[in-house]
Amino acid sequence: MRWVSLGFALALAGCTETTISNVAPTAGDAANGAQQAYFPAYPSDLFFAAAAICDGPAQTVVQPGPNEVRCESFPNPESAAAIILQFNGTVQALPKFVISFLGRETSLGYLVTADNYIRVPQRSGGAQQVRFPDPLVSGELSDLLSAAGGQPL
Repeated sequence: MRWVSLGFALALAGCTETTISNVAPTAGDAANGAQQAYFPAYPSDLFFAAAAICDGPAQTVVQPGPNEVRCESFPNPESAAAIILQFNGTVQALPKFVISFLGRETSLGYLVTADNYIRVPQRSGGAQQVRFPDPLVSGELSDLLSAAGGQPL
């Protein structure tokens, strides 16, 4: 997948750090670089497509529930080592590049947030999300949401 190839250069340039949250953002409350769109109904085609395109040799589809799909992949060993060192990670659980689609029903329709980040497990426990705002990736996520029938925010 093309986003994974952004990899290491984006990981170390212009990053922001956040802690992991499993709560879907409200409209307009997405992380820097994430894109949001409203759908008139549950976007099953979007979630299906997001899982289907995550088919690379180092990619794994994670679907914790019907409202979330993530495509996760490990960086190459050199990039993983640099990310671990820069962001106080651990070698017991390696960092992963993540592209996620998280949705929730609202009174205006179904809100989906498309996001991308590096999840870095921490030595002290928990994990940190390292974001790399990129206008090109943000535009691609927005285009994908629109093509799936969403009304981007």
